[in-house]
Amino acid sequence: MKTGAAESRAELRGGGSAGRARFPAGQILMGAGLLAALLGAPASSMVRAGAGGVYEALPLDDDDEERLLRNVNAYEDLFVRRGYRYETSELDAFVGRVGAALTPRSTDPYIKYRFRILRDPQANAFALPDGQVYVNTGMLAGLENEAQLAALLAHEIQHTAGHHGLLSYRSARRKIITSMVLGPLTLGVGDVFLALSVAGYSRELESEADRLGLERMHAAGYDPRQMAALFELFGGDPEGESVQTSGSKWSTHPETLARVESARTQAARRLGGRPANLKVNAQGYRRLARQAGLDTVQDMIAADYPRAALGMARWLLSEDATDAGRHLAVADSYLALGARQAQVGDLSNKEKRANRWARYTHTREEREERRLGTEEGRKALRVNMDLARRSYLRALELNPNLPEARRGLGYALDGLDRPQDAGVHFVAYLKARPGAADRELVLDRMREINGKIKRGGKVR
Repeated sequence: MKTGAAESRAELRGGGSAGRARFPAGQILMGAGLLAALLGAPASSMVRAGAGGVYEALPLDDDDEERLLRNVNAYEDLFVRRGYRYETSELDAFVGRVGAALTPRSTDPYIKYRFRILRDPQANAFALPDGQVYVNTGMLAGLENEAQLAALLAHEIQHTAGHHGLLSYRSARRKIITSMVLGPLTLGVGDVFLALSVAGYSRELESEADRLGLERMHAAGYDPRQMAALFELFGGDPEGESVQTSGSKWSTHPETLARVESARTQAARRLGGRPANLKVNAQGYRRLARQAGLDTVQDMIAADYPRAALGMARWLLSEDATDAGRHLAVADSYLALGARQAQVGDLSNKEKRANRWARYTHTREEREERRLGTEEGRKALRVNMDLARRSYLRALELNPNLPEARRGLGYALDGLDRPQDAGVHFVAYLKARPGAADRELVLDRMREINGKIKRGGKVR
């Protein structure tokens, strides 16, 4: 267990008692994430094979499997058409280069490895049977270095190299097809491989991918100790909604602590006390991941996970306190917190279920209204608005030409009962961004502010 400065960094990440944990354990951060949006079925409904993989040629059994592989291949274009692909040239090319250094020789004509990024704040990665490997921006945003990326990609590559998706489909074909056709949420049979890949495989196959992935990353020159460090990043629960269940790829296949210890033992055995000249590359990787981190903060806010956003934003800020964009991310996160406490504390599973249920049964506005009906909520609102105000001002000190900070200041000052000051910043925002997508929303707020002033609202 790390102490001192390391503990301070954990707090900045929003890890709290979870130490280095930054990623929520099993929590889908985006209510309409890829699995739900494309498949329409819960990950927990998937059936997983428990046997080991096959790392030699595995011909397709029949026309049905060939059709399924064609459907899988079509996802590459589908993700582009639906706007899921995140194609920032530098980061996209970097992920491709790291992945290419880890790929084994293809054993089958239907496997062609390629590496892509999807814009989704969920901390996830998955590989399809034809060699497509995807990493979400939410995952890339929280990794600490290139070696952790290599560990992640090496793990996913083994799912394809070992034909885990195809074997899982074969082992439970009848049950899978029956559940898709007769279940309450219809899942297209052609989507089975995507569902299996995103949901994760059996404990045995996940362990196999860990073990062989670690060997592969070490052989490529990466520090294998970063595999354990990667697993240590999982397990946080900033929103107080992650009920302890057994359906998460990264938290329970196998249990995270067991994965950490296994990877740590395997790395020590491979290194034999000689860890010199192994690649980690923290500084170069974090530079490339900056924008993905800032975008993830905004995506978490849009999905109404402001505590997770704040944890990510504060960690980004700890890397570079001179970056106006990082101060803006922190400010936006405080603004999104509204009447919520910044930390949830220790909650029982019952309380977490209640929090999650409230998300599904009440709108964002309804939940905020309920919080504002309490003294605790009103106090949290003032605290959060003031913290947002300070961070927006700091962002403007570093970069005066940052219209989004003006807009944020408008909302924060309005929340602090300073309507006239808020209006000044809203006007500055609209002058700088006359074609802003949220122009009408800001104008509506300005009309409300004018009403406040006429009614004698506070002006300071």
